[in-house]
Amino acid sequence: MIDAPKPFDPVDYFDESVAVRYDQGIRLSCPSYDALQLSMVPWLQLLPEKSTFLSAGAGTGTEVINLGKRFPSWNFVAVDVSADMLKVCQRRIAQADLVSRVEIFQGRIEEYESRERFEAASSIFVVHFIAGRDERLAYFRSIASKLKPGGVFVLADLYGDRGSPEFVPLLQAWLLHYVSHGATAEKLTKDLEHIFRNIVFSPESEVIALLHEAGFTGIVRFFQTFLFGGWVATRQG
Repeated sequence: MIDAPKPFDPVDYFDESVAVRYDQGIRLSCPSYDALQLSMVPWLQLLPEKSTFLSAGAGTGTEVINLGKRFPSWNFVAVDVSADMLKVCQRRIAQADLVSRVEIFQGRIEEYESRERFEAASSIFVVHFIAGRDERLAYFRSIASKLKPGGVFVLADLYGDRGSPEFVPLLQAWLLHYVSHGATAEKLTKDLEHIFRNIVFSPESEVIALLHEAGFTGIVRFFQTFLFGGWVATRQG
């Protein structure tokens, strides 16, 4: 008898071995990762000078560091379930001389109790690991509850309708890019298993519906590379 695969656990998956290689690996997987980070900035430039920013699933802290340099009067909270990812995050934040402006919290975003509401928040490559619709909605609602009315939310994830005619060509192009930029056959096989076992590909219509239901409006897709998408939304008043 073959054991059923265990449910995906981000704490187990994003261990020390993944954390130390994450910044290199994500740029192989998503070739426009740095462009995504740069593309976030214009959507945030009109916020108050002394804004606070919530990074949900902060990982190794890339957006906190990039935005911390761009907006020197902002303060940040970095939330992640993985202690190993946050160790890398803390080290990078110290190297960027941002320690005094960044609060670190290990745990789920639903567990974080903020002392104040934020002007903006981000969730980068997190929701495609959340399997159930109710769980994804709870995640979005938790972020919305921590934002001020009119607050800006930046979301980026893998997405797509597996039954649509464009899904397979986009997937094929993504995998061809992956192989042509150094992924070995062994790594490709391992990563494909991870993608098809653990990634939830939601159609864009479902992403938008969940955001609306969670209390967001003005939803705009501003980023697209293969099956990676990015949206910006506003917290309703």
